[in-house]
Amino acid sequence: MVDKREKRLIGKLELREFKLSALLDVTRAINSKASEKELLAHYSQALQIHLGIGRLVLYTVDLGRSFWRLLIANGVSGEVPDSQSIDFFNKLNSGGISLVGVEGLNNHSFDIVIPVYKDDVVIAFVLAGDKEEDAPGMSPVVKHLNFIQTLTNILVVALRNRELVDENLRQAGVRKELELAGEMQAMLLPKIWPKDSKIDVSGYYQPHQEIGGDYYDCFLVGDDQVVMCMADVSGKGVGAAILMSNFQANVRAIFNRDVQSLIENVKELNTRVMASAQGEKFITFFVSVFDKKLNALEYVNCGHNPPLWIDEQGHSILLERGAVGLGMFSELPAVVSGNVEVQAGCSLICYTDGLVEQENEAGDEFGMKRLEDIVRRGEEKTLEEMHATMVQSLQKFRGSNPPLDDTALLSCRFR
Repeated sequence: MVDKREKRLIGKLELREFKLSALLDVTRAINSKASEKELLAHYSQALQIHLGIGRLVLYTVDLGRSFWRLLIANGVSGEVPDSQSIDFFNKLNSGGISLVGVEGLNNHSFDIVIPVYKDDVVIAFVLAGDKEEDAPGMSPVVKHLNFIQTLTNILVVALRNRELVDENLRQAGVRKELELAGEMQAMLLPKIWPKDSKIDVSGYYQPHQEIGGDYYDCFLVGDDQVVMCMADVSGKGVGAAILMSNFQANVRAIFNRDVQSLIENVKELNTRVMASAQGEKFITFFVSVFDKKLNALEYVNCGHNPPLWIDEQGHSILLERGAVGLGMFSELPAVVSGNVEVQAGCSLICYTDGLVEQENEAGDEFGMKRLEDIVRRGEEKTLEEMHATMVQSLQKFRGSNPPLDDTALLSCRFR
C-alpha cells in the first residue's frame, strides 16, 4: 500500500515529467516550424489544462517597440484589447515578477505579472490568475511560477526570432528592390550630351538615398531642335522611380512626335501622369525647346524651381512662366509659355530643391545668390568643373547638416 509521502513523491515526479515533456513538445513544435497559432495552443494547453492556471493573458511588444500585441486571452470574461499603448505596462515593469493584483484590462484582475526578457529588454508580459480566488491550498500560479516563466520565455523568444528573420528577409527584399530601382533610375539619365557649335550641355545627379526622385534629360529632335527638361517627383522609393521611368518615356515619345506644340505637349503629359499616379503623386517639371535656326528658346515651368537664365550681357532672370505641377489636377488650370532670345554667351542652369533649399547649421539656405555667384565665377571652366564647384560649395555650406534632398543640375551654354 502506497503511503501519503510516497504518493506525494510520485505526484512530484509525474509533475516534473510532465513539465519536461511540455518543454520538449513546445521546443519540437518550434523546430518543426509550427505556426504561431499551433505554438500558442501548445502553450495554453500545458498551463491551463494540465496545471490549472485559470486566467492567462500574454502580450508581446512589436519589433518597433511602438505597441503591445495580444497573443493569448484565455479564461477571462469579456474582451481583452488586441493591443495596448507602449507605456501601458510601464508601471508593472519594476525589474521582476509582480505578485500584486493587476487592474486595467477591462476590469479583469490577475494575481501575477511576469515580464519576459530578451537581451535584457522586456519583450512580453504574462498576466495570470487562478480559477478560484479562494480555493484551498497553494495557488497554481504561485506553485508553477518558475515553469510559467521558463515556458513563456522559450515561446516568446522563439516567436521574436521568427519575426526578426522575417523582418531581415523583408529588408533584404526592400534593399534588392531599391538596388534595381536605382539601376533603373541611372538608366534614365543621359550618358551622351548634345555638344556642337551651338550648344554645350552637361548634368550632375546625386540621390539623397539609395534612390531619388529627380530626373533630367536632353535630346535632339531632328537636326535643329534640342529638348532640355528637369523633373522632381513627390515621394521617394520604388514607386517614385517607376513613375519617373514612365514619365521619361512619355516625354521622349511626345516630343519626338511633335516638338512644336509645347503647351499641348505639357497638357498631354499632365493627363498621362494623372493616369499613372491616380492623384497620389505629382511631378514638378521644367521643359524647354531650343531652336538652333531661330536662336530662340521656348519653355514651360510646371511648378519647378525656376531655372537661372544669364544672357550674353550678364543679365539674369528666373524662368518662371508655366503652370502648376503635373498630376495635381486632371486638367491644368492654365498653361503659358515663356520665350528668351538666345545669343552666344547665354547660359541656362536648371536645378532641384536639394541644392538651393539646403540649410546650414545656422538655418540659412544655400539660396540662388550663391548659385549665381558660382555660375558667374565659373565662366572659364567646363560645365563639369562648374558642377563640381557647386557640389563642393554645397557640402562646405551645410557643414554637419545632413543633405536635404537629391541634388540635380542640368546646365547649358550657348555658343
